[in-house]
Amino acid sequence: MKKICIILSVLFLFAQVTFAQNAAVRIKDIGKLIEFRDNQLVGYGVVVGLKGTGDSRAAGLTSSALRNLLTKMGVAVGGSAITARNAASVLVTADLPAFIKKGQRISVTVSALGDASSLSGGTLIMTPLMGPDMNTYAVAQGVIVVDGITELSTTSQFSKHQSTVGNIINGAIVEAEVPVTFLDQHNITIVLDEPNFYTASKAMKAIQDYGFPGTKAIDGNTIKIPLSDLESSDLITTISDIQEIEITPDASAKIVVNSKTGTIIIGEMVRLFPVAITHGGVSIRIREGGGGLFGDQQEAIEVTEQQNPLVFIQPTDTLSSLVNSLNQLGFSPKDLISILQALKESGALVGELSVI
Repeated sequence: MKKICIILSVLFLFAQVTFAQNAAVRIKDIGKLIEFRDNQLVGYGVVVGLKGTGDSRAAGLTSSALRNLLTKMGVAVGGSAITARNAASVLVTADLPAFIKKGQRISVTVSALGDASSLSGGTLIMTPLMGPDMNTYAVAQGVIVVDGITELSTTSQFSKHQSTVGNIINGAIVEAEVPVTFLDQHNITIVLDEPNFYTASKAMKAIQDYGFPGTKAIDGNTIKIPLSDLESSDLITTISDIQEIEITPDASAKIVVNSKTGTIIIGEMVRLFPVAITHGGVSIRIREGGGGLFGDQQEAIEVTEQQNPLVFIQPTDTLSSLVNSLNQLGFSPKDLISILQALKESGALVGELSVI
């Protein structure tokens, strides 16, 4: 039986790397006050007005919910009165931003809970949204906007995107405010969105130079500014000024790969050492009724190899060299993912590789 050995050669050489300059960003864009946080809300609701795409009779939860609702409204409903598939049980979720006040509006996401095939054209009935403490903080209601399309016939079904999840822009009214107080009465505390010692140090020095010499970076994520350093009694203005300070954060050395879509995002600080790659095309064909395992007249497995030239890559900088080098080889997105993983394992690729 034929045996073909395919060798992928990766050669390491020394190369000079040119570091790219990064644009300055505001502190408010990479961090926030520790007290400035969102709160998640959730509620159970019913969507009506669907055109035969709602829950079936097997989803008894929807019928029970409508029966209870109509009973509270003074409408007596029998056990078999609700049979049309024009309603669906849903879960409604939302994020309650910090400092939002009673009477303001927030957007909500509506997701089918039962066996409904589409929420397109439906209207969400008044739904209380509760926090982790099971208290109501907002009430949602309105027409659902769905991006997906689902069409059914007796013989086929057409679906595009997700039609069982939709949104109601500004569809909930805030009914209760979550009080925000400063946990530390002696400091203004800023936390970075992505922990990084270099960025925390740069932010600390920039705030010190701005006029707050007592500023300290507690760790790679936390910066404390003593209130004793504040010359003005206007705390809101001072916080606003601090958030507008610009720094140059640490550049990303990360590659994010979406294995489903073939999307590849490469950070600026990713490094690629000079490398030589041979990409051999291998074809395997298995025939039915072929030879056996012990040297019969015809083998059942045939392996062929396409000879490809050896391409040598000489990077000249960081991001552009990696992208151009891989494009030079003419690989498909799936091939690129495999190549990136192999380069990372071999050590030729310097950076964090994350496959999602």
